[in-house]
Amino acid sequence: MKLILIAAHDPNLVIGKDGTLPWHYSEDLKFFKRTTMGHPLLMGRVVFEELNEKPLPGRENVVLSRSKNYDHVNTFSTIDAALDYLSDHDKVFVIGGGEIYRQMLGRADELVITEIKNEYEGDTFFPEYRDQIGKTWKETWREEHEEFSFVKYERAD
Repeated sequence: MKLILIAAHDPNLVIGKDGTLPWHYSEDLKFFKRTTMGHPLLMGRVVFEELNEKPLPGRENVVLSRSKNYDHVNTFSTIDAALDYLSDHDKVFVIGGGEIYRQMLGRADELVITEIKNEYEGDTFFPEYRDQIGKTWKETWREEHEEFSFVKYERAD
């Protein structure tokens, strides 16, 4: 199973503000959908609640929560239990939030990042990884746009 963290962040690693994205780029949302379609999504409880507890269509939604269970999605209290459940899949996309990204960064095989060029106010951050580019992470693909870049990093070690 390939574990892929997918996120959009600004130059200061901001990924969220007040439970939502601080920006709206329709091309980024289309890229997210195109990239993750048909693959399971692993997310924290807060992210699932930000989606109004509605699973994203075309992908199995799996939620990590120590405090809540949901009838309509598989919910696990530990990362290991969720990964065991998902182990038969070729790819699993981790879609946040900040604490889940921090816990999963060391386990990830790939990062699929939308690098937003403008700075935004935020209260949720992606963990620092850029100091490990060329060491732990190697850039393998980039697509430039005016306001952002889509970038793929693969584990180098």
